[in-house]
Amino acid sequence: MDTYAARLSKLPVNPSIAAKVLKMADSQDVSFGALEEVIMADPGLTARILRIANSALYARQTKVTRLQTAFTLLGTKTIRNLVILATGSSLFRRDLASSFYAYFWTHALATAFLARDLAARCGFGQHAEECFVAGLLHDVGQVAFLLESPKAYEALVLEARLKGRCVSELETEAYGTDHKRVGAEVLASWSFPAVYVDAALEHGSPNPASASKQVVATVTAADLVGANWAREPDPPRPLAGLAPFLGYLRLGADDLDAWQAETRSRLEKDPFYLGCRELITEG
Repeated sequence: MDTYAARLSKLPVNPSIAAKVLKMADSQDVSFGALEEVIMADPGLTARILRIANSALYARQTKVTRLQTAFTLLGTKTIRNLVILATGSSLFRRDLASSFYAYFWTHALATAFLARDLAARCGFGQHAEECFVAGLLHDVGQVAFLLESPKAYEALVLEARLKGRCVSELETEAYGTDHKRVGAEVLASWSFPAVYVDAALEHGSPNPASASKQVVATVTAADLVGANWAREPDPPRPLAGLAPFLGYLRLGADDLDAWQAETRSRLEKDPFYLGCRELITEG
């Protein structure tokens, strides 16, 4: 569609490195040298990866100065996640982002960490890292709307918050589509794996058609919990909307409440999470 193409053309990032790293990190025979060669093609990305690696490994006496050392200490899956975070947070030019930048990436980061933790808690830890990346990228369609009309889109998001309206409904009224469909189009055009396209398109849907239903349900739960964390000082919204997803997650409502309280307390002390927060807030 022409409208999608117009938005895509305004995204100021080349995600080819992130797409390559996604595929390489999932390969059983990937070499650290090959992975380092791909990432070092972007010096800025390399610097950000090393910075967050040192935050994650804060107790280490020797500073990490080489990517291969970071790979050894953190593992390729964690490095993959850092590449997606560092690349994704560069989607914004700071002169366009203003207050929305902080909200968007703080929420995306919380969703990613919550989704990974919830996947492990619910017994499908084999999908935990997919859930992390899907959580980071689930709202990427909002970036396209913001870059097309920054002031108008920030006003739309504010209206949704003040009036208790659904952002997707307001987007459809204003643009004729919503960030879920645009986000899926973005990720598909970047050749990201189908699981991330599906999570962007179907998060929040009580009847996902995706083959990756557990990932979609996990991201949905993490999305709603993370959104509540970001609502302060506003009161949190009830999590009744998660009822259709609890079956996928093998959780009861009480389990969900206990999990989110414990996880929030732990993340607030997690140097890796805090280092990622610093990365996105300082840009």
